[in-house]
Amino acid sequence: MPQTLNLGATGQDVILLQTRLNALPSALPLLNVDGDFGPKTLQRVKEFQTDSFVHGVVDPDTWAKLLGDGPLQRETFYTDGRHLHDPNGKKIILRGINLPLLDDWNFPPNNKLADLEQTGANAVRIQWYINFENAERPAYTIADLDGFLSQCKAKRMIPILGLWDVTCQADATLVNTQLIPWWTSDEVVSVLNKHKQYLIINLANELGFVRWSADPATALGEFKNAYKSALTSIREKLHMPVMIDAPDCGTSIDALITMGQELIDHDPDHNLLLSVHAYWAGFDGIPQIDSAVNGNLPIVFGEVANKQDEKVDGETQFCFYDLDGLNQNNPPQFAFTYQSLLQLLKMKEIGWLAWSWWPDGCASRNIGQYNKNSNQYEGLSEPFGNDIVNHPDYGLKNSAERSSIFNL
Repeated sequence: MPQTLNLGATGQDVILLQTRLNALPSALPLLNVDGDFGPKTLQRVKEFQTDSFVHGVVDPDTWAKLLGDGPLQRETFYTDGRHLHDPNGKKIILRGINLPLLDDWNFPPNNKLADLEQTGANAVRIQWYINFENAERPAYTIADLDGFLSQCKAKRMIPILGLWDVTCQADATLVNTQLIPWWTSDEVVSVLNKHKQYLIINLANELGFVRWSADPATALGEFKNAYKSALTSIREKLHMPVMIDAPDCGTSIDALITMGQELIDHDPDHNLLLSVHAYWAGFDGIPQIDSAVNGNLPIVFGEVANKQDEKVDGETQFCFYDLDGLNQNNPPQFAFTYQSLLQLLKMKEIGWLAWSWWPDGCASRNIGQYNKNSNQYEGLSEPFGNDIVNHPDYGLKNSAERSSIFNL
């Protein structure tokens, strides 16, 4: 049952209320479904209530009459405590793969979604740029994104759309100065709301330094305030779940635990996912997972990989650390392996997305294999791709369950 609501309430339950009221006959104008319980919504509530229970408070009795015997249907995915649910109310544990869509210069018109679908993944995290960093990249448009999101629906995979323009930059305020204007532009909002029933938006890939900054306490406050401002702006137009990456290139789960509930409370929709990227060769985040669970925080692992890069003398060394225990390169400081992490995440019912399908600068991280000349799919990589897809315990084919929203 949704929460009790009254004048001034905001969030997903208000959106549900407004949607249900709009479905009923009324002498009053249709409500703007904006998640804000204002005077017009109050007027419609009182119109719906009759006899002795006209008080303008949407209490359990009012909800029962309003919802009737029909299924509880929301307009978007939503979080309840630490779990994600689809619009039908079904709990969804993300089990998916990242797709570097714009790094693949065959897009558009081609993409690798049909190949990725064969893994059984229930979600795909999509790399997008406002402006791709290499001017030689073939042109792409918002219409191409629209078409791709439609294909995700057809393939029954939850699209998680992220922006990569400011990846691993230190200044968290870039989310507002560079990215929010794109997210809230009329053209983009129109496309995203078209797909809102099954879409998650990831505001910024790996933005902001906290642990890596000269003054972590100050940086944490700046990061938090930047995302509060971003949430205030985004909720004026978009109401699907918002995914927020941890600072320090996504690695600092402890920062999300410290400020996560405050961000959720600030979000008018209370509809956030807090995303960690498990490049933990030099940082032991495993003990923090229980803290996230005990805090009832909606933690997900937006990137899990078998190898980790490192800057050496100012140059990126791909595949520098082994996160798979194969001892091919350099061992992590804390004997971390992605396999043990995935076992733990399955036990804790925490979602994850593997990095990545294809292409990647570290060939060992590619889950799919493609012929360089023909660009044709040649199967899963060994051992990483085969393990991610076919492992008998945590593999996608054995652990991913697709949302019922795609069955409608």
